[in-house]
Amino acid sequence: MTKNKRYPQIKIRSKNELAKHLSGKKLLFEEALKLINDVIQNYDSYWKDSNSSEPKKNKYVRSAINTPLGKLLKLIDRKILAPHDNKIPEFIFGGIKGRNHIDASYSLLGKRRKRVLYKTDLKRFFEQISINRVSYFFHKKCGCSKKASELLANLCCVKLGSKGTQETDKVLTRGFSTSPRLAVWCNLDIFLRLSWRIKKILRGHDPRLAIYVDDIGVTGSRIDKDKIKSLANNIKNILLNFDANQELKINERKTGWKKFNKGVEHLGVELGRNKLGLGGKTKAKFHKVNLLLKKGNRSDKILRIKKGLSVYKNQLKKLAPLM
Repeated sequence: MTKNKRYPQIKIRSKNELAKHLSGKKLLFEEALKLINDVIQNYDSYWKDSNSSEPKKNKYVRSAINTPLGKLLKLIDRKILAPHDNKIPEFIFGGIKGRNHIDASYSLLGKRRKRVLYKTDLKRFFEQISINRVSYFFHKKCGCSKKASELLANLCCVKLGSKGTQETDKVLTRGFSTSPRLAVWCNLDIFLRLSWRIKKILRGHDPRLAIYVDDIGVTGSRIDKDKIKSLANNIKNILLNFDANQELKINERKTGWKKFNKGVEHLGVELGRNKLGLGGKTKAKFHKVNLLLKKGNRSDKILRIKKGLSVYKNQLKKLAPLM
Protein backbone atom coordinates (compact mmCIF):
# COMPACT_ATOMS: atom_id res chain seq x y z
CA MET A 1 0.00 0.00 0.00
CA THR A 2 1.45 3.38 -1.01
CA LYS A 3 1.87 6.00 1.70
CA ASN A 4 -0.80 8.34 0.34
CA LYS A 5 -3.36 5.49 0.50
CA ARG A 6 -2.12 4.29 3.89
CA TYR A 7 -3.45 7.36 5.69
CA PRO A 8 -6.94 8.95 5.73
CA GLN A 9 -7.16 11.90 3.37
CA ILE A 10 -9.18 14.24 5.58
CA LYS A 11 -8.02 17.51 3.96
CA ILE A 12 -9.61 19.93 6.41
CA ARG A 13 -8.44 23.44 5.55
CA SER A 14 -10.10 25.66 8.15
CA LYS A 15 -12.22 25.89 11.28
CA ASN A 16 -15.31 26.23 9.10
CA GLU A 17 -14.43 23.04 7.23
CA LEU A 18 -13.97 21.25 10.53
CA ALA A 19 -17.47 22.40 11.53
CA LYS A 20 -18.85 21.04 8.25
CA HIS A 21 -17.23 17.65 8.89
CA LEU A 22 -18.76 17.50 12.36
CA SER A 23 -22.23 18.74 11.46
CA GLY A 24 -25.22 16.58 10.45
CA LYS A 25 -28.91 16.10 11.11
CA LYS A 26 -28.49 16.31 14.87
CA LEU A 27 -25.93 19.12 14.81
CA LEU A 28 -26.28 22.00 12.36
CA PHE A 29 -23.21 23.69 10.91
CA GLU A 30 -23.81 26.84 12.95
CA GLU A 31 -24.07 24.80 16.15
CA ALA A 32 -20.88 22.86 15.34
CA LEU A 33 -18.99 26.10 14.71
CA LYS A 34 -20.34 27.58 17.93
CA LEU A 35 -19.20 24.45 19.82
CA ILE A 36 -15.67 24.70 18.38
CA ASN A 37 -15.38 28.40 19.26
CA ASP A 38 -16.69 27.77 22.77
CA VAL A 39 -14.14 25.01 23.39
CA ILE A 40 -11.28 27.12 22.03
CA GLN A 41 -12.22 29.99 24.33
CA ASN A 42 -12.86 27.90 27.46
CA TYR A 43 -10.67 24.86 26.84
CA ASP A 44 -8.95 24.59 30.24
CA SER A 45 -12.20 24.88 32.18
CA TYR A 46 -13.67 21.88 30.31
CA TRP A 47 -11.27 19.18 31.51
CA LYS A 48 -9.88 17.96 34.82
CA ASP A 49 -7.58 15.32 36.24
CA SER A 50 -9.52 12.12 36.88
CA ASN A 51 -9.47 10.31 40.22
CA SER A 52 -7.98 7.32 38.40
CA SER A 53 -4.74 9.25 37.81
CA GLU A 54 -1.52 7.96 39.39
CA PRO A 55 0.57 11.05 40.28
CA LYS A 56 3.37 8.99 41.85
CA LYS A 57 3.87 7.23 38.51
CA ASN A 58 3.39 10.52 36.66
CA LYS A 59 0.35 9.01 34.92
CA TYR A 60 -2.60 11.33 34.56
CA VAL A 61 -6.04 10.48 33.21
CA ARG A 62 -8.02 13.49 32.00
CA SER A 63 -11.78 13.75 32.02
CA ALA A 64 -13.92 15.96 29.79
CA ILE A 65 -17.15 14.03 30.42
CA ASN A 66 -20.37 16.05 30.14
CA THR A 67 -18.55 19.14 28.88
CA PRO A 68 -18.50 20.83 25.45
CA LEU A 69 -14.90 19.60 25.05
CA GLY A 70 -15.98 16.02 25.70
CA LYS A 71 -18.74 16.39 23.13
CA LEU A 72 -16.35 17.88 20.57
CA LEU A 73 -13.72 15.17 21.08
CA LYS A 74 -16.35 12.44 20.61
CA LEU A 75 -17.46 14.10 17.36
CA ILE A 76 -13.87 14.30 16.08
CA ASP A 77 -13.29 10.66 16.98
CA ARG A 78 -16.57 9.42 15.48
CA LYS A 79 -16.78 11.57 12.35
CA ILE A 80 -13.14 12.20 11.42
CA LEU A 81 -11.05 9.31 12.79
CA ALA A 82 -13.32 6.24 13.16
CA PRO A 83 -14.48 6.12 9.50
CA HIS A 84 -10.91 5.20 8.53
CA ASP A 85 -10.48 2.21 10.87
CA ASN A 86 -10.50 -0.07 7.82
CA LYS A 87 -7.10 1.34 6.82
CA ILE A 88 -5.47 0.27 10.08
CA PRO A 89 -3.48 -3.01 9.67
CA GLU A 90 -5.03 -6.20 11.04
CA PHE A 91 -2.29 -6.66 13.67
CA ILE A 92 -3.30 -3.47 15.52
CA PHE A 93 -6.04 -3.68 18.15
CA GLY A 94 -7.46 -1.45 20.88
CA GLY A 95 -9.41 1.78 20.41
CA ILE A 96 -10.56 0.49 17.04
CA LYS A 97 -14.12 -0.59 16.34
CA GLY A 98 -14.57 -4.35 16.41
CA ARG A 99 -11.05 -5.17 17.66
CA ASN A 100 -10.63 -5.91 21.37
CA HIS A 101 -8.06 -7.58 23.63
CA ILE A 102 -9.64 -10.99 23.06
CA ASP A 103 -9.15 -10.63 19.30
CA ALA A 104 -5.55 -9.52 19.90
CA SER A 105 -4.83 -12.57 22.07
CA TYR A 106 -6.52 -14.97 19.65
CA SER A 107 -4.48 -13.60 16.74
CA LEU A 108 -1.28 -14.73 18.49
CA LEU A 109 -2.25 -18.41 18.52
CA GLY A 110 -0.62 -20.66 15.93
CA LYS A 111 -1.17 -24.15 14.56
CA ARG A 112 2.40 -25.30 15.15
CA ARG A 113 3.75 -26.73 18.41
CA LYS A 114 6.53 -25.45 20.71
CA ARG A 115 5.24 -21.90 20.57
CA VAL A 116 6.91 -18.94 22.29
CA LEU A 117 5.50 -15.57 23.40
CA TYR A 118 7.66 -12.44 23.48
CA LYS A 119 5.99 -9.36 24.93
CA THR A 120 6.77 -5.82 25.95
CA ASP A 121 4.87 -2.63 26.54
CA LEU A 122 5.47 1.02 25.75
CA LYS A 123 6.21 3.19 28.78
CA ARG A 124 3.67 6.01 29.22
CA PHE A 125 2.64 5.54 25.59
CA PHE A 126 0.27 8.49 25.15
CA GLU A 127 2.62 10.87 26.97
CA GLN A 128 5.39 10.00 24.51
CA ILE A 129 3.34 11.40 21.62
CA SER A 130 3.88 15.15 21.41
CA ILE A 131 1.47 17.74 20.04
CA ASN A 132 3.92 18.25 17.16
CA ARG A 133 3.51 14.61 16.14
CA VAL A 134 -0.27 14.94 16.19
CA SER A 135 -0.13 18.13 14.12
CA TYR A 136 2.33 16.46 11.72
CA PHE A 137 -0.07 13.54 11.24
CA PHE A 138 -2.99 15.80 10.32
CA HIS A 139 -0.87 18.09 8.12
CA LYS A 140 1.61 15.81 6.34
CA LYS A 141 -0.28 12.51 6.35
CA CYS A 142 -3.92 13.62 6.07
CA GLY A 143 -3.56 16.68 3.83
CA CYS A 144 -5.00 19.20 6.30
CA SER A 145 -3.76 22.78 6.26
CA LYS A 146 -1.14 23.71 8.84
CA LYS A 147 -3.62 25.96 10.65
CA ALA A 148 -6.33 23.28 10.80
CA SER A 149 -3.77 20.67 11.88
CA GLU A 150 -2.60 22.85 14.75
CA LEU A 151 -6.22 23.46 15.78
CA LEU A 152 -7.01 19.73 15.84
CA ALA A 153 -3.79 18.92 17.71
CA ASN A 154 -4.48 21.58 20.35
CA LEU A 155 -8.00 20.20 20.87
CA CYS A 156 -6.67 16.66 21.42
CA CYS A 157 -3.61 17.39 23.60
CA VAL A 158 -2.95 18.81 27.07
CA LYS A 159 0.17 19.71 29.06
CA LEU A 160 2.21 17.02 30.81
CA GLY A 161 1.77 16.59 34.54
CA SER A 162 -1.09 17.57 36.80
CA LYS A 163 -3.50 20.31 35.75
CA GLY A 164 -2.08 23.72 36.52
CA THR A 165 1.49 22.50 36.15
CA GLN A 166 4.24 24.77 34.90
CA GLU A 167 5.05 22.24 32.16
CA THR A 168 4.89 23.62 28.62
CA ASP A 169 5.02 20.41 26.55
CA LYS A 170 1.64 19.22 25.27
CA VAL A 171 0.99 15.53 24.55
CA LEU A 172 -1.80 13.06 23.86
CA THR A 173 -3.62 12.22 27.04
CA ARG A 174 -5.26 9.22 28.66
CA GLY A 175 -9.01 9.63 28.93
CA PHE A 176 -9.75 11.65 25.79
CA SER A 177 -11.80 9.71 23.24
CA THR A 178 -9.49 10.72 20.38
CA SER A 179 -6.27 9.46 21.97
CA PRO A 180 -6.31 5.70 21.17
CA ARG A 181 -6.81 6.20 17.43
CA LEU A 182 -4.39 9.13 17.21
CA ALA A 183 -1.75 7.09 19.07
CA VAL A 184 -2.02 4.41 16.38
CA TRP A 185 -1.98 6.82 13.43
CA CYS A 186 0.96 8.85 14.79
CA ASN A 187 3.06 5.67 15.06
CA LEU A 188 1.77 3.72 12.07
CA ASP A 189 5.05 3.83 10.13
CA ILE A 190 6.94 2.50 13.17
CA PHE A 191 4.42 -0.32 13.68
CA LEU A 192 4.54 -1.29 10.01
CA ARG A 193 8.33 -1.49 10.11
CA LEU A 194 8.05 -3.57 13.27
CA SER A 195 5.71 -6.00 11.50
CA TRP A 196 7.99 -6.27 8.47
CA ARG A 197 11.10 -6.93 10.58
CA ILE A 198 9.38 -9.52 12.78
CA LYS A 199 8.17 -11.45 9.73
CA LYS A 200 11.68 -11.35 8.28
CA ILE A 201 13.42 -12.56 11.45
CA LEU A 202 10.84 -15.28 12.17
CA ARG A 203 10.26 -16.41 8.59
CA GLY A 204 9.31 -20.07 8.62
CA HIS A 205 8.32 -19.96 12.29
CA ASP A 206 4.66 -18.92 11.90
CA PRO A 207 5.18 -15.36 13.24
CA ARG A 208 2.25 -13.41 14.70
CA LEU A 209 2.19 -9.80 15.96
CA ALA A 210 -0.52 -8.09 18.01
CA ILE A 211 -0.33 -4.48 19.17
CA TYR A 212 -3.02 -3.57 21.69
CA VAL A 213 -2.70 0.11 22.65
CA ASP A 214 0.68 0.04 24.45
CA ASP A 215 1.10 -3.75 24.68
CA ILE A 216 3.11 -5.59 22.03
CA GLY A 217 2.95 -9.37 21.72
CA VAL A 218 4.88 -11.57 19.28
CA THR A 219 4.60 -15.34 18.93
CA GLY A 220 6.29 -17.97 16.83
CA SER A 221 7.01 -21.69 16.86
CA ARG A 222 10.28 -23.56 17.34
CA ILE A 223 12.33 -20.41 17.95
CA ASP A 224 15.78 -20.80 19.50
CA LYS A 225 17.31 -18.39 22.02
CA ASP A 226 19.49 -16.67 19.42
CA LYS A 227 16.45 -15.74 17.32
CA ILE A 228 14.62 -14.51 20.40
CA LYS A 229 17.59 -12.32 21.30
CA SER A 230 17.75 -10.96 17.75
CA LEU A 231 14.00 -10.34 17.81
CA ALA A 232 14.20 -8.45 21.12
CA ASN A 233 17.10 -6.28 19.96
CA ASN A 234 15.41 -5.44 16.67
CA ILE A 235 12.09 -4.54 18.31
CA LYS A 236 13.81 -2.24 20.80
CA ASN A 237 15.98 -0.64 18.11
CA ILE A 238 13.00 0.11 15.83
CA LEU A 239 10.93 1.61 18.65
CA LEU A 240 13.79 3.83 19.78
CA ASN A 241 15.44 4.77 16.50
CA PHE A 242 13.16 4.29 13.49
CA ASP A 243 11.84 7.85 13.60
CA ALA A 244 14.25 10.61 14.60
CA ASN A 245 11.30 12.65 15.89
CA GLN A 246 9.50 9.87 17.76
CA GLU A 247 11.32 7.68 20.27
CA LEU A 248 9.12 5.03 21.89
CA LYS A 249 10.59 3.80 25.17
CA ILE A 250 9.69 0.35 26.46
CA ASN A 251 9.02 -0.89 29.97
CA GLU A 252 11.93 -3.24 30.61
CA ARG A 253 10.23 -4.69 33.70
CA LYS A 254 7.34 -5.97 31.58
CA THR A 255 9.53 -7.25 28.75
CA GLY A 256 10.45 -10.89 28.24
CA TRP A 257 9.53 -14.23 26.68
CA LYS A 258 7.91 -17.48 27.79
CA LYS A 259 7.15 -20.87 26.31
CA PHE A 260 3.51 -21.77 25.69
CA ASN A 261 3.18 -23.95 28.76
CA LYS A 262 0.10 -23.83 30.95
CA GLY A 263 -0.37 -20.40 32.51
CA VAL A 264 1.21 -18.21 29.84
CA GLU A 265 -0.83 -15.03 29.67
CA HIS A 266 -1.09 -11.95 27.49
CA LEU A 267 -3.54 -9.07 28.00
CA GLY A 268 -5.05 -10.96 30.92
CA VAL A 269 -5.91 -13.99 28.78
CA GLU A 270 -4.33 -17.45 29.00
CA LEU A 271 -2.80 -18.55 25.69
CA GLY A 272 -3.19 -22.26 25.08
CA ARG A 273 -1.67 -24.24 22.23
CA ASN A 274 -4.75 -23.71 20.10
CA LYS A 275 -7.30 -21.86 22.23
CA LEU A 276 -7.76 -19.12 24.82
CA GLY A 277 -8.60 -19.47 28.50
CA LEU A 278 -9.31 -17.28 31.51
CA GLY A 279 -6.33 -15.42 32.92
CA GLY A 280 -5.23 -15.81 36.53
CA LYS A 281 -6.92 -12.65 37.85
CA THR A 282 -10.24 -13.55 36.21
CA LYS A 283 -10.07 -17.10 37.58
CA ALA A 284 -9.49 -15.66 41.05
CA LYS A 285 -12.55 -13.40 40.68
CA PHE A 286 -14.66 -16.38 39.58
CA HIS A 287 -13.48 -18.38 42.59
CA LYS A 288 -14.22 -15.53 45.02
CA VAL A 289 -17.71 -14.90 43.59
CA ASN A 290 -18.60 -18.61 43.63
CA LEU A 291 -17.53 -18.86 47.29
CA LEU A 292 -19.73 -15.91 48.19
CA LEU A 293 -22.68 -17.47 46.36
CA LYS A 294 -22.16 -20.79 48.17
CA LYS A 295 -22.24 -18.91 51.47
CA GLY A 296 -25.62 -17.46 50.51
CA ASN A 297 -24.55 -14.00 49.38
CA ARG A 298 -26.87 -13.44 46.43
CA SER A 299 -26.90 -9.64 46.42
CA ASP A 300 -27.59 -7.81 43.17
CA LYS A 301 -23.94 -6.73 43.00
CA ILE A 302 -22.58 -10.28 43.32
CA LEU A 303 -25.07 -11.62 40.77
CA ARG A 304 -24.10 -8.85 38.31
CA ILE A 305 -20.41 -9.68 38.72
CA LYS A 306 -21.12 -13.40 38.22
CA LYS A 307 -23.13 -12.68 35.07
CA GLY A 308 -20.40 -10.44 33.66
CA LEU A 309 -17.70 -13.03 34.30
CA SER A 310 -19.83 -15.75 32.71
CA VAL A 311 -20.43 -13.64 29.60
CA TYR A 312 -16.68 -13.02 29.34
CA LYS A 313 -15.91 -16.74 29.72
CA ASN A 314 -18.41 -17.55 26.96
CA GLN A 315 -16.78 -14.98 24.66
CA LEU A 316 -13.53 -16.90 24.95
CA LYS A 317 -15.26 -20.25 24.39
CA LYS A 318 -17.01 -19.05 21.24
CA LEU A 319 -13.67 -18.60 19.49
CA ALA A 320 -13.10 -21.81 17.56
CA PRO A 321 -9.91 -23.64 18.60
CA LEU A 322 -7.23 -23.70 15.92
CA MET A 323 -6.99 -27.18 14.44
